[in-house]
Amino acid sequence: MKPNGPIRLATAAVAVMLVFAGCRRDEPIVPAGKTATLRVRIVPDWNGEPFQRYTEFRDWQNFRVKVDMLRFYLSDLRMVNGDGELSVKDMVLVDMDNGPFGFDLKVPAGKWWGMRAGLGLPLAINHSDPASYPNEHPLSVNSGMSWSWLTGYKFVLLDGRFNTDPASTGDLPGLLAIHTGQDTCYAEVGLFPPASFVTSIDSTTNFTIHVGVDQFLHSPVESIDLGTENQANGSNVPLAMKMTRNIVRSMSAETP
Repeated sequence: MKPNGPIRLATAAVAVMLVFAGCRRDEPIVPAGKTATLRVRIVPDWNGEPFQRYTEFRDWQNFRVKVDMLRFYLSDLRMVNGDGELSVKDMVLVDMDNGPFGFDLKVPAGKWWGMRAGLGLPLAINHSDPASYPNEHPLSVNSGMSWSWLTGYKFVLLDGRFNTDPASTGDLPGLLAIHTGQDTCYAEVGLFPPASFVTSIDSTTNFTIHVGVDQFLHSPVESIDLGTENQANGSNVPLAMKMTRNIVRSMSAETP
């Protein structure tokens, strides 16, 4: 059974290697020696169709929608198995502007249940100074993810246009700009494939994260009505939290 809460580790030696949920460290803890590669590919779709920005889709109310920009942070990435959690990466800025996004993780060889991560940035990183990072860093001012008027970062940036008239043609007059942020919008994501998987020394294992972008606006639990809920730029916390919860629900994982 996959863990739902804190895990007690079997031995002190294992405890040195593994990191419990909620612990924060400056650098990921990966045991020295030979490692395996976990190739993470994040694949967005809209109602089962490949997602591309500037492409017109229909939302749950049949409203016309185009997404111009989609970016979000995943942080505190941890591998999970029967012994506990192992921190493997502090943070990555996922840029969906060109469709699927990928990166590699160095992990120990072994059998894994999946991964946990934060959607957004934990408090210590969220309140760091964007000006202190080099230009190419995902936390720098150049990332476009820091607030210009508020301390901290945008966790999710969703920009686009919409039209609430399903029969309309031509331009989309409505402006969609939902930017989540502030510490209250940080959320935990569980990424567990249907079956456990194995990573082997000096080999690569594929790990795919599916993101249903249409589900950002609609889930079986709650929905966003673009006619009245289309702007959140750090102040509309209820809307930001609603989309945060939907994004967590929209993510799933699989391995070959």
